[in-house]
Parts: sequence; C-alpha cells; structure tokens
Amino acid sequence: MPTGRPIRLPVDPWPRASLGERAAVGSVLMLLLAVPCAAAALAAMLGLLLVHHACRSYDAGAAIRAMIDRR
Repeated sequence: MPTGRPIRLPVDPWPRASLGERAAVGSVLMLLLAVPCAAAALAAMLGLLLVHHACRSYDAGAAIRAMIDRR
C-alpha cells in the first residue's frame, strides 16, 4: 500500500569515515560482544563440569558405601 512518500534511508552517522575506519569500529564492537559471550560460555562449561563432578562423586561414594555394607 504505497503512501506516495519516498523511502528515506537513515542518516549516515559518519559521513566522512573511510572504509578502514568503519571496519575498525565494527571490529571493536564485535570484540565487545565476543567478550561477554565467551564469559557466558566459560561459566556454562564450569557449571557443567561442577555438576558432572558432583554426580560422579555421589555415585562413587554410594558405590563405596554399598561395597562396605555388603561386607
């Protein structure tokens, strides 16, 4: 449903920035996003490792107690 008005693109925030400057800003922004993502992944892996360790420890402890009780 056309309204008769032309579509206007957003205003360029850096009209005189070179391609290298734009790429530098983009890479810095990507690194700023990558750091929290890597921290979240590391925290998730650490949590998984702790849960796995707790499960194995409980299973090993239960197995040792069962072996002691059988004797």
